[in-house]
Amino acid sequence: MKACKARILIVTPEFPPEHWGGLARTAFKVANHAANIGLETEVAKLSVDPTRMALLDENRKTATLGGLIVHDIVVGKENSQSGDRDLWDCPHNLSLQMMFQSLEYLAAEKEYDIFQSFFLYPMGYVTGILARKLGKPMISCIVGNDVNRYFFSPEKVAVCKSGLENSNYVVGLSRDLIELASALSPIVDKSCVIYNSVEIPEKSWTLKAGPQDCVKIGCGGIFKYAKGLPYIFKAVANLSEKWNISLELRGIIRDSEKRVFDEMLYNTQIDQRVKLLEPAPHHAISKWLNSLDVFVLPSVTEGCPNILMEALAAGVPSVATRVGAAPELIEDGISGLLVAPGNASALADAVEKILGDGALASRLGKFGRQKMKAFSLLKEQNSWAKVYNRFVKV
Repeated sequence: MKACKARILIVTPEFPPEHWGGLARTAFKVANHAANIGLETEVAKLSVDPTRMALLDENRKTATLGGLIVHDIVVGKENSQSGDRDLWDCPHNLSLQMMFQSLEYLAAEKEYDIFQSFFLYPMGYVTGILARKLGKPMISCIVGNDVNRYFFSPEKVAVCKSGLENSNYVVGLSRDLIELASALSPIVDKSCVIYNSVEIPEKSWTLKAGPQDCVKIGCGGIFKYAKGLPYIFKAVANLSEKWNISLELRGIIRDSEKRVFDEMLYNTQIDQRVKLLEPAPHHAISKWLNSLDVFVLPSVTEGCPNILMEALAAGVPSVATRVGAAPELIEDGISGLLVAPGNASALADAVEKILGDGALASRLGKFGRQKMKAFSLLKEQNSWAKVYNRFVKV
């Protein structure tokens, strides 16, 4: 008789095709790794719709995506005004309760052998409670803002700690995420770092020949506080005194950051130099990267930034701040340039160093591309296989 495969449920707030950012991409790749190494893999994508009542017997839609079973689960939101709240009320109580119950009902049908969550709040919190209740192993994956942002929210820090404590194992996308998480809950003995992987495009960036009328700096992602746009704006304003610069931002601006975005454009007077471009499909991103003179990631916090890895893999000379996995992705002065976060002057100096030295730009691009060969899809998959093998046979 053929042995049954172990079954895993991966819980995430974002997943393709509705989402395209780093969290969604990482969750998608890891789900495929789990499937490729022999786990029967299902995904629960949890979201909240504040505009409608979502009932537990009609809030799940199940589809197949590239061989993965994906459960799209929508829950409701508490509707009380702050003045109507009693002592025992919580503004997110209903949503969290329905998330837990939705996963519990799904688990009763499918009998999962192992659970995994992306993002500590609320996914790791509710999934951890369920896994502990069912006596099943639980793996948490911390990716960025769940540690860098929610640890500093008095309202959310306790549930983040609960997610860590209920996890049998914790995977971080960078060393500093594990270190910060360990400051809240001791996880060193049950954790590891697994970096994202990147494909090396066939065509490599080359230094543009001859003098240029305009130099192009690029940055990409979902732009929010963590991405540090004000610092690249100030750096561009500084550089514009000497260079004719165009700054291309490929991605989207979070609604919460639009006021700051507009205010910084006004303060730096560089609105004519900034272009906000639509997100590009990942198969087409290298073409845009190859059109740049320098790629800059000015983040104040990070996980393991896919867009930086793609820029390095394309051979684009790159500048990044020393946050998240950037110090592991870039060897300063060899495969790119690293600067302190929150320092516009340091960003401007690093960019000018590359723009003023073609030989340096080419050398950084060459070694950045070479460095990314160490972050292969197979290596990432093998690292995840070791984690899963701690708890189930694959």
